[in-house]
Amino acid sequence: MTDQDLEKEFNGRALKFIQEAVATEKVYVLVQDKMCVQTESLEFTRDDDEPMDTIPLWTESYKENAITWAEDHATVEEMPVSYLIEEFLPEVEEGYCSIGLNWDQDGIGRELPPFNLVQLLVKQVKDGKVTEADLDVAE
Repeated sequence: MTDQDLEKEFNGRALKFIQEAVATEKVYVLVQDKMCVQTESLEFTRDDDEPMDTIPLWTESYKENAITWAEDHATVEEMPVSYLIEEFLPEVEEGYCSIGLNWDQDGIGRELPPFNLVQLLVKQVKDGKVTEADLDVAE
C-alpha cells in the first residue's frame, strides 16, 4: 500500500468513527488497572519533540480490532459519547494527549487532538456530515 492509500484508509476509519459514535452514542476504550490504555503517538509530538501520548478509541464496527490489539493486557469498556464529549475529552486535552480513531489490530490509524474530535462530533450532529477535509489538523 502506498502512503496515500494508507492515509485514505486511516481517514475512512476516522470518518466512520465520527459517524458511528454519533449514531450509536457509544465508543469503546481499553482499560488496564482502572486506567485508559495509552501509547505513543505516531502523528503528534510534545514541545520537547517526544511523542505525545495517545488514547485509542473504537466504535462498534471496529471493536474487534481493539480486542486483538489489547491481547490479554486490557479489557474493552463502553463509554457513552455524552461522557466522551463533556468530561473525557476535555480532561485528555489538559493532559496533552491525542485520540486514536478506530485503529487497526496493529494499533495503527488516524489520530486527532481532543478539541478537534469534539468539533467534528458536534459538526456530525448538527450538519449530519463530516468530510475527509474536516480531518485536516494544522499542527
